[in-house]
Amino acid sequence: MLLSLTSGSLALTNEVDGFQLGMSIAKVRQLAIEKGYTLSNPTKDGDRWVSYLLKNGSTLEHGPTLAFCDTTLSSVMLQRPSSLHEITNIIKDWQSAYGEPHMRPEIFYSQGTQNSLIRFQWLGEDNIRKEIMISQFGQTQIDMTFGYSYIKHPCLP
Repeated sequence: MLLSLTSGSLALTNEVDGFQLGMSIAKVRQLAIEKGYTLSNPTKDGDRWVSYLLKNGSTLEHGPTLAFCDTTLSSVMLQRPSSLHEITNIIKDWQSAYGEPHMRPEIFYSQGTQNSLIRFQWLGEDNIRKEIMISQFGQTQIDMTFGYSYIKHPCLP
């Protein structure tokens, strides 16, 4: 089961566009090449964490954001434009599959513009955090970010 960007549906898996938690960085690099992605420069997020944004060839579009604990893919997320209808249906599907989510609304301001964010998280017994975020910067398009990450892993402080 894969994410389908063209139909607007989102499958219930622990992967985004084929990038699955637990993959080695070597396997991720190989899959990225096969899918036509290039990895951004690494961003150090601590002593043992590094993240990459996958870029889609020469277009301005980007793919998932991948974060590694040491050399193991430990978080995968994708942000894209969405609609309230699509988000509502996806949350309903995930709620049916995973139960009631933890919901946390947030509002903050950047340069005088309101940023609104609502997080829906499911903390699975399988050690995987499933998350959907709805965000809007000012009056711009509503975005949806969804992804998966390990809850417990070796890089926890």
